[in-house]
Amino acid sequence: MADPQARITLPGFGLPVDALSTWAPGYNKKRFPHAISDYFATDGLTVRERRMLDFINKITDKPGWDSKVFDDEIVSKWRTEACRHDESLKDEYLSQDMFNYCISELQDKASLHREKGLVAVMDADATVVKSDSAVSDDLRQSLIRAVHPLEDVPDRLKDWHPGSRNQVLDLVHPSLFPLVFGRSRVLPSGRVPLKDCAKFTGMGETMQELKKCMDGSFHAMYSQNAWGGYQKHSQKAWGGYQWLPAQVAFAPDGQPRITSYINNLHPQAHADLYAVLEKFVDRSIPLWNECLSWFHDRRRIKIDGTSNEDWFLPEGVKWSRPTSEDGYQEEDSDEEEMDDEQWAQEHGFEDEYEEWFEEHRILKQKEPSPFVPFSETLQRPHLQGISRVDLRSTYKDSGLQVIFKLANIHLTPENPEYNGSKWHIEGALNEHICATAIYYYDSDNIEPSYLAFQQSVSPDEIVSNTTQSEWSSACAYYGIEYEGTNVQSLGQVATPQGRLLAFPNVMQHRVSSFRLADPTKPGHRKILAMFLVDPHTPVLSTANVPPQRRDWWAAEVRKVERFAALPEELFDAIIEGVDDFPFSWDEAELIRERLMKERMRIQSEAEDAMYSERFNFCEH
Repeated sequence: MADPQARITLPGFGLPVDALSTWAPGYNKKRFPHAISDYFATDGLTVRERRMLDFINKITDKPGWDSKVFDDEIVSKWRTEACRHDESLKDEYLSQDMFNYCISELQDKASLHREKGLVAVMDADATVVKSDSAVSDDLRQSLIRAVHPLEDVPDRLKDWHPGSRNQVLDLVHPSLFPLVFGRSRVLPSGRVPLKDCAKFTGMGETMQELKKCMDGSFHAMYSQNAWGGYQKHSQKAWGGYQWLPAQVAFAPDGQPRITSYINNLHPQAHADLYAVLEKFVDRSIPLWNECLSWFHDRRRIKIDGTSNEDWFLPEGVKWSRPTSEDGYQEEDSDEEEMDDEQWAQEHGFEDEYEEWFEEHRILKQKEPSPFVPFSETLQRPHLQGISRVDLRSTYKDSGLQVIFKLANIHLTPENPEYNGSKWHIEGALNEHICATAIYYYDSDNIEPSYLAFQQSVSPDEIVSNTTQSEWSSACAYYGIEYEGTNVQSLGQVATPQGRLLAFPNVMQHRVSSFRLADPTKPGHRKILAMFLVDPHTPVLSTANVPPQRRDWWAAEVRKVERFAALPEELFDAIIEGVDDFPFSWDEAELIRERLMKERMRIQSEAEDAMYSERFNFCEH
């Protein structure tokens, strides 16, 4: 057992903040992948496979889907709807083979859904996991009741998120009172207790500035990306601030217990909410296990290479060769035996033939490989020896670190539409967030809302499998453009009331826009978000950093006998006269503003790194 009085060694305090082990697929990893540090560019998904993923996602939204997929009559109706030719696609939405594969996969997923109440969707290189039964309605109502005191405050105390046009109300947000390099204080040993955490305000050693906490080794390192390429990491992937997670321990019965304060949620004033949040961590763990176990290729449609042979002409469609009327000498009988392409090349009409061919050609669509149950895919040689993630068992002694956020989106007849969020990943590298869980616990009078996902694609694999000078079929198969950016949309997942979602921090995501269902009445959507810190790489948490809020500290000072008797005005004046630390609300807002600007820069640089490549099918 570790000495509780031993000096702590965590990134930024005893260890360089940029200390980071390598990650690559195909073997037991020292940490989970991250979109910034590991680039995580995939080999890309075909347009057809993305339609298969969309179909599976939509079917698994249907009530009772895990029984319906075994009902031949219902499946037959779905087949009729899904296998129709769509002129806008110049293809069926699903071919018969694609549909059959989807039904086999849905039947395979149904067994896991019946066992654990969850289902994986968009599951190719990474996965999104959703559940409508992980959280009971009783627990949902408990959350609503426990959160209510945070909402029931005077308007002057409501914290509307900056730039949200008074639509996003932050109830608990990690960007307020974060760890600040050069300002925050850290206990060099021991722990901040949960119940009496505010009494420890001001204790500890002041953090060094960020540049003194970095050794720079990560900056110069080229590491292997998701599927074997190499990516130079951003030199500014860390920032001068860090969200503070709470410590979560496991009781002997395996139940999570929050053992350090949640930043900006007083453990005594909101003890009921702490107990409820422990249950939500418990419900999220199976979904985190599933999404963190999934960093390998599960392609349904594989493109081994592309060439001119990927196109064909419809039956009966024939090129009209130039005649003597066009100024060309009549051909002899031997030339009649030539195919049109060869004839055009020999007689100088190659451009004319190519233009005609491109106008009339049809793509030879690729069909999925034979379906293999997911349990069998794990037996493939390159995946053997890789164990499934089990957070509860693996980290039963060390516990987990979780960052909590509670936020409401409020719409009114005067402000009836939420425009959606920007594409983003969660946090900077400071937090080492490996996965997110979001619970949508209360929605009223809003149209259906969605969470959209996209990922970067490595152009190298697609370009290298393309026959020189023939890239059009690759573009058609993957839905990409010549010189287009290496981004692929994965689609969107519905976020109805009562749904719990989890996904790894390797895909960008954004909240899609939504509006009031009845524009004459107000509406809202309320969420609980939990960000899991990679347990391989613990960070400074609220067990190490005492509360930094001046109002919490003032309440403790007020309990001291000589201060308790002071008039309120005099006591407030004394507290306001305290300089530097702990942080006042006004200073916390300034820190949040700086943090948000820094995170925007980090996100922008991450996007530049992830999506700066182009599909350039030049000679190779």
